[in-house]
Amino acid sequence: MRRILGVLGISAALATAGAGVAAAGAGVAAAEEWAPIGPYPTYEECEISEQGFQSAGHLTTGCTYRDMGYPWQDGYYFYASRVE
Repeated sequence: MRRILGVLGISAALATAGAGVAAAGAGVAAAEEWAPIGPYPTYEECEISEQGFQSAGHLTTGCTYRDMGYPWQDGYYFYASRVE
């Protein structure tokens, strides 16, 4: 249940953030803006979340491991874009 609520919360954040950024950029469609979603500790958790985003109508890129600058940022990420 927490996972579903997290996906819905992130979806809502993307929906509102994408609209504001699209309005600021001249002629840039919100569907062209991609946001990184993560980190997830396992590939399976990343895939489950990605499927939730796809079900909510977002385009996604697939899960990949990213080694970031700090250990708490390392993990699996995917990029999501809102579809109008």
